Amino acid sequence: MEGNESRDEELSRLISDEYAGKILSATYRHPMSVQQISRGCAIPIAVAYRRVAKLEEYGLVKCVGYEEVYRGKKVNYYQCAVNMAKVIFAGGKFDVEVDFLPESEMEHIGPNEAEGENA
Repeated sequence: MEGNESRDEELSRLISDEYAGKILSATYRHPMSVQQISRGCAIPIAVAYRRVAKLEEYGLVKCVGYEEVYRGKKVNYYQCAVNMAKVIFAGGKFDVEVDFLPESEMEHIGPNEAEGENA
């Protein structure tokens, strides 16, 4: 149980982080690459990569596809996976409730498996 409490505390810090908030807002309806997030949200590129990785670790953003850009180099696209998040502090403890977007509402980018099978 203690591990779950510390996870909720870390998740509450992440949700309330200014950069994480900008990333979640920017990617809510349209997937973006980390480079696009960095430029569009005025977040230093290294910070953008770290925050996106942390948000992905907690399931708050999802990689919804990729695009090959140059000689096999791939650029991943991320989308906010959260419909609603609520942080509650009661009795000296944090509780975080997250309502995730259904997979059907996520926009996917790049080749899908069906196209690969037909090729």
